[in-house]
Amino acid sequence: MPHLTIEYTRNLRQNAQFDGLFARLHAALAELGGIKQANCKSRAVELDQFHVGEGAANAAFVHADVRFLEGRSAEVKQGIGRAILAILRDGFPGPADVRDLQITVEIRDIQRSMYFKHPEGSLDYRDTRHEE
Repeated sequence: MPHLTIEYTRNLRQNAQFDGLFARLHAALAELGGIKQANCKSRAVELDQFHVGEGAANAAFVHADVRFLEGRSAEVKQGIGRAILAILRDGFPGPADVRDLQITVEIRDIQRSMYFKHPEGSLDYRDTRHEE
């Protein structure tokens, strides 16, 4: 279940090592959020059109949108957010020509009643509060 979308500006392309990055992100979700890694779905979206601040050519950003089923405490979500930020900081150190790299993470809940999945019964019920 959790969905991770990482948007990054095209001037960071040479730094993108997503297989290892996704593996680390999924492991953090499992450890901190009690989420079954088999249910994690991640994707990376390179942004060709972007504008950061005043539009400097050497500015860049990475943004992670992390969504999972509602039910986790604010403390758990904050821990996940901090861990993901640290992983992204390590995974996107910024090339020499990028002077202003901003990295952000947003954690969002998905309403359980509004989430549908096939095949049915494929959510992990290891923790019934999370059902992922």
